[in-house]
Amino acid sequence: MRKKYLNEESLFAYIWKNADPDGLWDGDTTTLSAAFEVTEGEADDILGKLCDRGLIQRVGNATYIITRWPERDEPPEKDLEWWEMK
Repeated sequence: MRKKYLNEESLFAYIWKNADPDGLWDGDTTTLSAAFEVTEGEADDILGKLCDRGLIQRVGNATYIITRWPERDEPPEKDLEWWEMK
C-alpha cells in the first residue's frame, strides 16, 4: 500500500517543502519512489509532467529548480498562487 498518493499536486508540494531557499531541490526519481512508495518510472512520469507545465526545470542529473519560485519581496500569501494557473 502506498504511503502517499502520487500526483502532480502532491509531488510539487513535496519538492516545494524540500527545496532550499533558492528553489533548488536535490532529488531524483529514487528519492521520490522511496518517499511515495512508487516505481521510479511513475515518479519520472510525474516529474516530466511538472517540467512540461513549466513548474520545475531539470538542472543536471539529480537536481531540479522550481521555476515558479516567489521573489523575496513578494508577500507570503502568494507562495502557492501557481495552483490557480492549472
